[in-house]
Amino acid sequence: MAQFGLAAANFSPLYREPGIVSIDAIDAEVGSKIDVEGPLLTAHRLAKFYVISCGDALSSCCELIGKDHPMHIGSAALARTAAEHASKAMFLADPAIDWKQRVLRTHELFKSSLQEYKSSNDVGATNLINDWQKWRARTGASFSGVSRQTVGNNRALIEKYFDHALAYDELSRPTHGNATWLTLAVIQEQKGTNYTWCATLRNFCFAMDVCIAASNRLCELWGLDRDEVLRAMAERNSVDPISWEDFGGMCEWVRVGVDHLTDNVVVDWREDPQPCR
Repeated sequence: MAQFGLAAANFSPLYREPGIVSIDAIDAEVGSKIDVEGPLLTAHRLAKFYVISCGDALSSCCELIGKDHPMHIGSAALARTAAEHASKAMFLADPAIDWKQRVLRTHELFKSSLQEYKSSNDVGATNLINDWQKWRARTGASFSGVSRQTVGNNRALIEKYFDHALAYDELSRPTHGNATWLTLAVIQEQKGTNYTWCATLRNFCFAMDVCIAASNRLCELWGLDRDEVLRAMAERNSVDPISWEDFGGMCEWVRVGVDHLTDNVVVDWREDPQPCR
């Protein structure tokens, strides 16, 4: 799935904005060398970057849970990262919005990143953010009548696009060091139950699903044929090609397995001998 996302992001050098003949023509209209030269091109590139980084997190998650001693905390953190990046890709690459909304969403993402960069005073980063702020002030009249494109926090964005899946809290418990989760996880791991494995694989399955959704949305935005993307992926990785339908069946097999484990999770509440105190 991670490789499919990468293949989709790099499938074509041409970015396609629905209903628009030329992205360059739009950027010539609202872009400028004095601030942001290619705002719509940047929006498409940023959506691509988010899909690639989502796949990176998923691939890294796979490596951590595939070890002889799986890394439950690290894989959970990566699953949450995959969800955060995927939700932003969904936000940017929505084929149902027009180019003005897409550009304003890009502006909002850069604007919302300012607070984190203030702490380190990274000149290059803050200059980039300032350019977008100057661009917004300069082009305000061109976007009159367009509704505000609010990003919201990570929780709100994830639950907006993936409300059918895990709650953000469940993704975040290991990452934040939730005392209840950590106590249950460590004790159940010592007892040899499948409790921690269940939580880990649920997080992994969620990361897989959000990566699918983000990659699929990029295909929709650019009008890509998913089977062609899969063939390009197979050629790049020297593996046998697979159809989108068969690929979906493989992912469903993972979901069924995780659901089965969830329905049969074991928790051992028996008291163990405690140290002297």
